[in-house]
Amino acid sequence: MASNTPTTLASRLKEQFADGISQLVPGTIRLGKLKFRKELGKNYNLDLQLSDELGHSVGQGSVTLNGTIAQSSARATVDAYSHILQYQASYDLINRAQGGGKSFASFTDSKFIPATESFQRRQEILYMYGREGLGKVLTNTSGALVISVDTWCPTVWLGLKGATLEAWTSKSAGSQHNGVLTISAVDVSTRTVTVTGTSSAVVADDHLFFTGTHAAGHIGLMSIARNTGTIFGVDAAVNEVWKANSYDVGTSAITLGKILSGAALAANKGCAEKLVCLVPIKAYQGLVADESALRSYGADYNGKAKNGFSSITFLGASGEIEVQPYQFIKEGEMLMYPERWTYIIGSGQMDMEVGQDGKMYFDVATTSDKEMRLFADTQIFCEKPGYVVFGTRSDSLALHS
Repeated sequence: MASNTPTTLASRLKEQFADGISQLVPGTIRLGKLKFRKELGKNYNLDLQLSDELGHSVGQGSVTLNGTIAQSSARATVDAYSHILQYQASYDLINRAQGGGKSFASFTDSKFIPATESFQRRQEILYMYGREGLGKVLTNTSGALVISVDTWCPTVWLGLKGATLEAWTSKSAGSQHNGVLTISAVDVSTRTVTVTGTSSAVVADDHLFFTGTHAAGHIGLMSIARNTGTIFGVDAAVNEVWKANSYDVGTSAITLGKILSGAALAANKGCAEKLVCLVPIKAYQGLVADESALRSYGADYNGKAKNGFSSITFLGASGEIEVQPYQFIKEGEMLMYPERWTYIIGSGQMDMEVGQDGKMYFDVATTSDKEMRLFADTQIFCEKPGYVVFGTRSDSLALHS
């Protein structure tokens, strides 16, 4: 006698689905969680004292006065930049997703939640690398762009299949090579970003940017760190306290000793408080291995070894330094910043409404779809860039090697 099987009774079996969508795109948000200052109006202005009053005189008896020398001051002006995400869903998808447990997934799972996570990841990249670019081209073989080892960050590129790019000869000026490029594949193991569209003019040392962000839009924290000219209306070339510090990591892997040496540059400019130090994932693993090797097990050892550190905190001349692994930093860079003086400014961080009743979802004119939008108006800002330190290797290699 033949037995019934899942095939013969297929129409009687119900399909089962998980509670939500499994999110495979990586990226832990950190800068996006900084303190937010909601500021309305044209821009945000902050008056800065850049030097002391210098009209000092010394002597004995009747002292001849040298006269006044006024302090130097300036006003920093911070403009927020808009960030908009558009996404669509068809009428039938929206309607079918209202059926709760019997539906294939709830509408919020299938569309809205991925949109908010995508929005936050793009914000994080802009907060870190706005105006800096995503990476520098090492070679181009028929649209297969290999990114240089020091500017490669796997987390930045994962999840960007289908995104559009531009290639420029420099970060702030220069010329564009070819037009808009579309990412068709990412190979983390070879640091290769494959693009479609005409890319024959893209060459070594070209800088890759999201479409429309070259020398425009958000100024990232790394761009603030690398600034040597005018930023937020204040010239770092003639005001040393407005300029961040560059630390040469040398030609070998980063160590805690090198981080301490870098932090001393911030201490020289008055930093005596906590610094957060962001390092690439692989470089952090090396720091953990070094620290773990120093650990000894005591009498409470129970036969199960547990070692390692989710973060490393130690004290230096600048104060407390908290070293954190950061998924959105390039493998040849590290960055220290004063968390107390670093925050997000703007009129809104991530909104689905503009104004009092301006919900941002619309009927698409030519198709049976609704378009939804997320909006933010923000800019990352550090009041004390002299406390910021960025480090790179002089041989342009990764910090972990």
